This record gives sequence, C-alpha cells and structure tokens, in this order.
Amino acid sequence: MSLTTGGSVETLPTLEEVKASNKGCNVPLEAAWIWGQDDELGRLNLLTPERILHAKTTEMVDGQCVSLNWPITLPAKPAFCRDACKYKLANHPDGPVVFDDWIEMNVQSGSQWDGFRHFGHLGHGVFYNNLTPDEVTSGTRCGMQAWSHHGIVGRGVLLDYYHWKTEVKNEPYDAFTSHAIHLDELKAVAAYQKVEFQVGDILLVRSGYTATYYEYEKSAPERLVEAGTHKPHLTGLAQTEEMKTWLHDRYFSAVAGDAPSFECWPTTQNWHLHEYLLACWESQSVKCLISRLCLYNVCRRNGGPSSL
Repeated sequence: MSLTTGGSVETLPTLEEVKASNKGCNVPLEAAWIWGQDDELGRLNLLTPERILHAKTTEMVDGQCVSLNWPITLPAKPAFCRDACKYKLANHPDGPVVFDDWIEMNVQSGSQWDGFRHFGHLGHGVFYNNLTPDEVTSGTRCGMQAWSHHGIVGRGVLLDYYHWKTEVKNEPYDAFTSHAIHLDELKAVAAYQKVEFQVGDILLVRSGYTATYYEYEKSAPERLVEAGTHKPHLTGLAQTEEMKTWLHDRYFSAVAGDAPSFECWPTTQNWHLHEYLLACWESQSVKCLISRLCLYNVCRRNGGPSSL
C-alpha cells in the first residue's frame, strides 16, 4: 500500500498483508512489528524530521499554543476505581518564600499517554515487540523513556464527533454511556470538516466526555461517581473489524480521545482496540482524557481541523 505525505511516497503493509505474513508464526496475527526487534518507538518512527518540518510549514498559522491536558485533579473519581490525584503544597525549611509541590497519583487516573507496557495482547500474553510481563517488571524495554528521548511532535487532526453528532446532525447522546462511534460516522465527520489524512497524523477524537463531565458536575454529580466504578460505561470508538482495519491502514503515529478509554466501554466484542493499538501496531499510543474545547475553538478560528 503506497501512502503520500508532503510529496513523498512510501510503501507500508496493509493489515491484510500483515495477517498473511504472520500466519503460522507464534505472534498475534495482526502484529505489525515492522521497525525491528530492538525498536521501542513503533509508529512514533513515522514522526520524522521531514514530517515535522512539513507540519510546521503547513499547519502553524498564528503560533498559538493549546494545552490538551485536563487539570491533574480531574476527574475527581477516576474510571476503573483508580485512585484520584493527591496534591499538597509544603513550605520548605530554606525559608518562608520557598515552597514544594507534592503529587501522589496513578498516572492512569487523568490525562496521560498509554505506554506499550500498559495493555498487551490478551490472547498471546505479550506486549509490543514480544515484550513479556516478566520483562515489564524486571526491566525497562519499551518504557516511556524511549518516547521521552524521541518526543511527540507532529500534525494533529481533530475529528469533533461531538459537535457533528449533537449540533450538525441534531442527535444528542450521553457521553457517560457506552455510545459507540462507528467508522462511517468518523468518515462523515472527516468529510464534513474537509480533513485530508496524512501518514503520521496524530488522530484526536472529541466524544464530548469532558464537556459532559462539567455538566454533570453541576446537575447530576452522582453520574460522576458511577463513572468512577470498576465497570464504567464510556463512549468511544466501536470495536469492529472495519474500525480495526482503518486505524491500522491510515498509519496514524498516535491516537487520542477525551474519554477515559478511547474505545467504547465495555467492549462489544471478545477483544479490545487497546490490544491492537498498543501491542500490535507499535505505538499507536492512546492518550486518554484530553481536554479539547480550546483546540476546537482555535482550529475553527484558523479555518481548519489540523494543527502542529
């Protein structure tokens, strides 16, 4: 499959080609471990200097910076019964004008990137590039430090599903339910926003979870407690074979969403998108709980859904 970015053409395998080459091998059928047995970056390898420079020259309009992080104290009741962040300000013995910040948190509780060591392939019991659970607890291979050394800078593409569904289509839904976002809808959003995908894009999907959180904080705080249980109901991408194929073959460098799980929860299948995004497709890193209202407003003002 040939894909074009910034005038260059490269050949990358489709999911069907990956599955065909893995038949008879002791690896997950959809494992696209194409960057080498020592690789720890996966699809972040797509964020080359050439692509970053191309994104800089085509996407930077007015130099505005927008943080996608939620405050570290949110959500107050993290999903899946995870502990909430604990923050303390302490005066340092050096003097009355010296203060330290103390933070104790489960990094999965709020805005964060899912690493390769977070969620493996459940059927084969391995993580990205055949990393084993024993290696996770005894070593550092495929840890976040590899991403930190490389950095994550690229062309971000925002698909504002929430705006399209509730305002354009006038079909409201509750983001605190297992509302599934299907591929035909994502494609319709992309067409509505006139999005043209490129290799290495960072896909951002706005499902409305954080916006609904603020609404329920005032009107129905009990819903926030329900969302923090061990088995929450969360909106997100549908677990379908066509969604799986599209996410692979588009060659995003990373994907992100404003709901805790990115995919709808609980899963409607006997598998999860996390197994493929993280363990099989090499750093299709999943960033959860990103706050995107400011980004949406900036993109709309600048006349396009993409950014650096």
